[in-house]
Amino acid sequence: MPAIRVPALVRLALMLVLTLLLSAFHGFVGWHKAFSSREELIRHTAWTVHLPDWLGKLVGVIEIGLVAALLVALLRPRFSRVGQLACYGFIALELVSTATHQITQDGASLPQNIVSILLTALLAWLFAERARTAN
Repeated sequence: MPAIRVPALVRLALMLVLTLLLSAFHGFVGWHKAFSSREELIRHTAWTVHLPDWLGKLVGVIEIGLVAALLVALLRPRFSRVGQLACYGFIALELVSTATHQITQDGASLPQNIVSILLTALLAWLFAERARTAN
């Protein structure tokens, strides 16, 4: 099966849109996990309410760090592998989130998690392609 080739300009446009979209989402929820009260997190069905408070806040800080890595990778092509790894980190967090929401049946949206995982996987592939073609 031949490799899928995406023109550089199309790849860049997709990377820009997906990076900004996912960074806004993860930045927002990461900030709340790190700095919001437990009551606020419960109101918005944050999966980290099922963790000790310190660990939930650490997850939020990690999420904010991954956002920063993703934005650096977008702006600096030589850091494309970092962007790819950040996407893998987000996918891991989304998988844990999905499993936690399903186990606890706390009313969170499964389709939202699935869409986020798929979009993040696409972005990881785009960063991998940029890294591959840059070398």
